[in-house]
Amino acid sequence: MRFPRRYRDPRDIETAAFLAATFAFGRVSQIHRFLERLFAELSPSPHEALCGPRPVPFRRVAGLSHRFISPKGVHRFLGCVRKALLAHGSLEGLYRRGTGESVDLREGLSGFLGGFRRAWGKDLPRERDFLFPDPWGGSACKRHNLFLRWMVRGGDGVDLGIWTVLAPGDLVVPLDTHMARLGRWMRLTRRRGADWKAAEEITRAFRSVCPEDPLRFDFPLTRIGILGECTARRRGRCRACPIAPVCAAREGELAVAVPSPLG
Repeated sequence: MRFPRRYRDPRDIETAAFLAATFAFGRVSQIHRFLERLFAELSPSPHEALCGPRPVPFRRVAGLSHRFISPKGVHRFLGCVRKALLAHGSLEGLYRRGTGESVDLREGLSGFLGGFRRAWGKDLPRERDFLFPDPWGGSACKRHNLFLRWMVRGGDGVDLGIWTVLAPGDLVVPLDTHMARLGRWMRLTRRRGADWKAAEEITRAFRSVCPEDPLRFDFPLTRIGILGECTARRRGRCRACPIAPVCAAREGELAVAVPSPLG
């Protein structure tokens, strides 16, 4: 989140947020190093860098790779974002066109990411499918739901809230490993895998408590896992955990009988 907040122009904020969310996988330190180098190449305005008279030349990203995403994949990714911005004026414009008359987030996100997939072509299919997954294929699309959370929610100092195409109540939780584990332990989902259906089940549970803004619970819960306060290997601190009263995995204790939102 720190990268989009470096900019004041909404066009730069939106572009920076999409780049940062897309590459938000792996160790945090590794993500930050890669993004620092990427934004250094796109400074002072990532939007202008991508929408200039000519595409970003490969030589500017030839030394940039992140995990299994090669420099060629990074360059192809930037080219897809450029095409979307030039064709639709903004990423919100692309999302709005992909949504059509539907208000279903899964369908809207599929249309949004499908625009990038078509621009990518058939080369490097593994990198394409990872950077632009298809929610109808079962992917939880964690990074892209995170991007939508940043763009749509606002007013609490956490998210940016610069899009109007969606309302906070339409969003689906960005299902990372921490939220997937906590969702099972809090009995918000019965699914073992971190897939789209699990994300929908957890969101449905949150929505039953706060229908207008179900993702208000996402940041505080995932921070428990990100900060190492609750992990599969460190359950000795359960008594001090704020979700202990509703957790089914409290070490050495039976879970308190709290009705599950799933029924």
